[in-house]
Amino acid sequence: MGPTCGALGRRRSSPLNDPMTVSDWWNRTRYSLYAPVYDWVAKPLARGRQRAIERLDLERGDRVLILGCGPGSDLDYLPEGVSVTAVDLSPAMIRRTEARAETLGVDVDARVGDARDLPFGDDTFDAVLLHLVLSVVPGAEQVATEADRVLAPDGRASIYDKFVPEGESPSLLRRALNPVTRFLFSDVTKQLGALLAETTLEVSDRESFLGGVYTVTVARLANSEETGEANRESSVSQRNR
Repeated sequence: MGPTCGALGRRRSSPLNDPMTVSDWWNRTRYSLYAPVYDWVAKPLARGRQRAIERLDLERGDRVLILGCGPGSDLDYLPEGVSVTAVDLSPAMIRRTEARAETLGVDVDARVGDARDLPFGDDTFDAVLLHLVLSVVPGAEQVATEADRVLAPDGRASIYDKFVPEGESPSLLRRALNPVTRFLFSDVTKQLGALLAETTLEVSDRESFLGGVYTVTVARLANSEETGEANRESSVSQRNR
């Protein structure tokens, strides 16, 4: 059994109860089509996914939420003893996640759902995985806000995706390719800082993959002891340079 629905008070925006938009329909349709070959196509990204999970330092009993779970690729790298809930807009992807969980012998609460409007109470999870999802979904800011809401006070979010480096503008090549990449799989002009701007999540550490195109980021709630310690260590490191 996964986490149950609870009070939805903290930092919750208006529910997204509107009928499915064209962009949502296209997301569900294209990833349903990609489902049979997704693991093969995304194989070059597997090492970054594994590293992202390692950096969370998950422990037995931790409650983990996977948003935009796809075919359940993250399940391959999760440690034993964690409680896993997985959400995806595509029923085809959820079926593959369930099949993967059965093969691995892992108990997963996998459900079709909208990552922008989660049916979970505040402070429900110790870790939220946002792997290759923020660059894909429309309204990614709302996904980040919901991840922030459902994280426990000492929780952390793992973000693995391709973003424009902070302080830089999308290159001419990115802007030229984006209409095609956005239609086929994802937006390549997003910046992580802008997506987290309306949340209390702060980046505590970051690691680059595949020549810097992809980054593995751990973000924590601003008032957590871990974030404070990470920020203090960063400040000391900068002073000592």
